[in-house]
Amino acid sequence: MKVYLETYGCALNKSDEALMKRVLTDRGHGIVDDPTSADALVINTCTVRLDTEYRMARRIAELYRLAKESGKKLVVAGCLAKAQPYKVAKLAPDASIVSPQNADKIYLAVESNSRVVLLTGLRSRGSIGVFLTGRIAPIPAQEGCLGNCTFCIVKHARRVLVSHPIEDVKKAVEEAVRLGAVEIELTGMDLGTYGIDLYKTRKLPELIESVAEVEGDFMVRVGMLNPEHLSYILDDLVEALQHRKVYKFLHIPLQSGSNRILKLMGRKYTVEEYIDYVEELKSKIPGISIATDILVGFPHETDEDFQDTVEVIKKLRFERVHLAAYSIRPRTLATSLPQIPTQTKKSRVLQALRVIEQVGLEDKQRYVNTVQNCFTTEKEKGWVCRLENYIPVVLRSEEDLDYGRWVKVAISEATFFDLRGYVIN
Repeated sequence: MKVYLETYGCALNKSDEALMKRVLTDRGHGIVDDPTSADALVINTCTVRLDTEYRMARRIAELYRLAKESGKKLVVAGCLAKAQPYKVAKLAPDASIVSPQNADKIYLAVESNSRVVLLTGLRSRGSIGVFLTGRIAPIPAQEGCLGNCTFCIVKHARRVLVSHPIEDVKKAVEEAVRLGAVEIELTGMDLGTYGIDLYKTRKLPELIESVAEVEGDFMVRVGMLNPEHLSYILDDLVEALQHRKVYKFLHIPLQSGSNRILKLMGRKYTVEEYIDYVEELKSKIPGISIATDILVGFPHETDEDFQDTVEVIKKLRFERVHLAAYSIRPRTLATSLPQIPTQTKKSRVLQALRVIEQVGLEDKQRYVNTVQNCFTTEKEKGWVCRLENYIPVVLRSEEDLDYGRWVKVAISEATFFDLRGYVIN
């Protein structure tokens, strides 16, 4: 059969797509880029935000019409399928539904002559789909979390913590490097939990060190981990980040600078604890970059709560902030709380964005007129490389460079998002 796959969302979803492609091709099916030429259509969905859900609904309806008109099969997979199967069934009554945990069983839905629903079961350990975006390879180390955030719907899609064994993650990295990857992004819903289910202890530092020992010219970027796990692994994590093939970078979500709002969100740390973790990391790893997530307009958030968040951004001077306005998600506790007016949320987003841009620009300006080591990772219209702390540098010159090489770069300009410069001999 000819199968068309369309994927939305995070690296976990894209890894699931790679896994589905491998399973289908191993069974003799072909993957095509045009839905009109396919026998079966697979849409691998996301459900993290309300605007994302609207986009998914529109696209499922479009593919369902195409499937009905031309006699094709439609399979709806991914997080929307698992978290809101009732919505999928309403949009596309005849479509098969496959949860993320059953990505390796996608062939059952594709090959069946009737509607298939695969929503139960756990992910198989070691089932890691390897894919590259250019020369960058996200490698999932785990899925699921141990939190119960009141705003999160993804926990209903990937609830159970399943860590892949270190040796399996390492094999996936080896495969990615063989395919040409020069950047490995260790990813998961919460890497701070890595190993608890499998080894009965947090094993992220050991995983990082093991992956970094793979032969080849590449760098490792550590993905998101929640702050409450840092007290258990901080010293070992600091040591792991010292490895020459690991970026001095961490993504640690704050969400809010108000302890009252953190409690309403169901987060398991205080603002003071978060600040202590970041300051300790910065003292032990000079130059480390910290990225974070900020959610504004959460139910009950006052102007004072919001200003507390802004003050933390100013104090900790994050290298990058993933900023979003709270949106209602079904099956979450926060949906039942009094909501902040949309206009207030928009206003707070704009206020926070101005501070984020100011802080980002000020911090990056200190690199101007300096010479930095930079690792080449991407090439579109021109080359992009990364500093040791993962800050991107757009190269102004047209040198004939190779992927996965350290070069000396003279930094000539800064924006809040990146640096600009040119290679020197």
